[in-house]
Amino acid sequence: MINWLKNITAGRDVVGRDKITNILPTPTQMDLLSQRYVEEKNNQELTHVIIDELTHYSNEKYDIRDLTEKLQEAGFSYVIETGELLKEEVSKLIIRNQHYKSAQKIITYLLAEVESIFNAKIKSELLTVKEESVLKLLFRTHLEQEIQTHLGVNVLEIYNRQINGMVYFLTGNCHLEWK
Repeated sequence: MINWLKNITAGRDVVGRDKITNILPTPTQMDLLSQRYVEEKNNQELTHVIIDELTHYSNEKYDIRDLTEKLQEAGFSYVIETGELLKEEVSKLIIRNQHYKSAQKIITYLLAEVESIFNAKIKSELLTVKEESVLKLLFRTHLEQEIQTHLGVNVLEIYNRQINGMVYFLTGNCHLEWK
């Protein structure tokens, strides 16, 4: 009987009892960028080049109206002060992280997401918004919750204030229209 068992080979896993297979999720683009950011920071890998796409979002496109004018024209005068403050926070976020290529990519990715979500889900609903609380709920429902799911480890410490600030930053730089 022992000779008969010698020539047996297993084509797959050999398990004595229960087989447990753990399948880890594939890391997202944000996970990989966050990991790269930590490595760059630890190794002090600095850059003095701003990636093109971030430059695109940071520069005003063509319109000479500032954020205040755009919000007034669209009927949102009640958020001008908040919008200006939050826009400035995003500008500082960009400046604070401009020397890390992966951080630039994270910020650019988030700006692109904010632009896309605003144009697809928020802009069409702005016509009916008359109160700041309704606007905040729109941002919370469509913008903050979706962006937060992308942040993962959140190595740049970007929270809802900065996410909302990205709307005002993009509006002030002529990438978003409210009317």
